[in-house]
Amino acid sequence: MKVSRSTILRVGVTVVVVALVAAVVGIAWSGSPKHRLTAYFASTVGLYPGADVRILGIRVGKVDKITPVGRSVRVEMTYEAKRKVPANVQAVIVNQSLVADRYVQLAPVYRGGAVLADKATLPLTRTVTPVEIDDISGSLNNLNKALGPNGANANGSLSRLLQVGSDTLNGQGDDIRATVNSSAKALSTLSENRKDITANIENLRVITQALAVNDRQVRDFNGHLSQVSVQLAGEKEELGAALRALGPTLRNLARFVRGNRSQLAANVRQLAQITSVLVKQRDKLGEFLTTAPVGLSNLSHAYDPISGTLSTRTDLRQFDNLAMWVCSLAFSLGTPPQQCEALLAPINPVGKGLDLLQGDLSWITALTTTYNPIPPPPDAFGPNGQPPSDQESQSGQSGQSSQSGQSASSTDQRSGQASGQGSGSGIGELLPGGNP
Repeated sequence: MKVSRSTILRVGVTVVVVALVAAVVGIAWSGSPKHRLTAYFASTVGLYPGADVRILGIRVGKVDKITPVGRSVRVEMTYEAKRKVPANVQAVIVNQSLVADRYVQLAPVYRGGAVLADKATLPLTRTVTPVEIDDISGSLNNLNKALGPNGANANGSLSRLLQVGSDTLNGQGDDIRATVNSSAKALSTLSENRKDITANIENLRVITQALAVNDRQVRDFNGHLSQVSVQLAGEKEELGAALRALGPTLRNLARFVRGNRSQLAANVRQLAQITSVLVKQRDKLGEFLTTAPVGLSNLSHAYDPISGTLSTRTDLRQFDNLAMWVCSLAFSLGTPPQQCEALLAPINPVGKGLDLLQGDLSWITALTTTYNPIPPPPDAFGPNGQPPSDQESQSGQSGQSSQSGQSASSTDQRSGQASGQGSGSGIGELLPGGNP
């Protein structure tokens, strides 16, 4: 039988088309590129080839092969190459329900960083298997045995515990409910004020850090405080006596304040007026405090102990402006000062001439003073009749002056007390706004 060329051509074209279709179908069937991953699990109960491989619950691959290897199980799986998996990924077998098949979950999800390489292997330390029902039932059985008559309840201890608990909680339902409600409210309050609590904790941290930095000073302070405590403990009797004596004093003070409340209030108000004046005149007061010591020193130098008088020197400095001086005198007598200084200005040269007049008039006082000292008695210098030396004389004079000062002070105090008692209102009369 002879086959024509056209038939052969049609058959060849058909074969080529079928091959192309098969190639396209093969490519489409193979899908996107895959990455391979091998993981070792302690057990793979409920996991079979073809099970899903998921990321965040979305299927990205499947389990290809499960092979027991010694005390572990090797699971070979593939997943889509376009899915990025972190280099520190873990493989977890997830149990959807008690009867459904399980799947492999890759976690955590990729958030940046290194990517797991193709054909990577995860050891047992990076795989997790779920707890089996048999393990749970076995644990419950062991607990039952431990609490049973062959365990903790061998002598009825558990039964007595349950009985005591029942008797204790019997009728306490309302209290327990109130406690739970109060605890819930307390937790709510703490939750609402969590920022303040956090701030307090931060402040405590700062305080403890400061104490740690100043540990030496804190230790020294505690040591000094301990010494003070020991000293106070040693003087507790004296302190007790002082406190007992202070009680009547405070009662007398309170009685005095109650009895003289109006007078004290008036004195305080008047004292406020005095302090106000002192504040206003503080510049002049400062000038007085600065110049007063110099004036007192000059006064002591001007005193003549022989005549018992003050030596003076005439200095007519006020005549430098004679017109102003005369006008000031006229104004003090009530004369109006208008145009006074202008009218008397021509007499100023006369005043300048008088300003040059100076003189020491102390010699007149010395001439007119009778000095007739009385000699001391023979026994004034002791039994030997010898006058004391200069040092002894000075020390004796200072002692006598101190004694005389003390006697004068005591005399002044007694006279002040007598005058205060006799006047009735006391110092209130001397203050601004006091009683006349």
